[in-house]
Amino acid sequence: MSARDLVHVTTALGRLAGGRAGVGVTVGAIDGEIGRGHGDMRTPLNLADLAARGHAEALPDGTWALTPAGVARLGA
Repeated sequence: MSARDLVHVTTALGRLAGGRAGVGVTVGAIDGEIGRGHGDMRTPLNLADLAARGHAEALPDGTWALTPAGVARLGA
């Protein structure tokens, strides 16, 4: 994944979650926030990459949330 895409997805997730960890956001909302309102397949791949880095997590309801490390990354 490109570093630029990861930054865009992390920033969008953070904005939509109010900068808080554990707040679930749909992939569609993230796509819309970064201008990919048509369901770009890169967003789920980027979220999976962020999860592997410990910055995001998939929630049981199918949404995605920042982890505390992901929130800290926003402030970096």
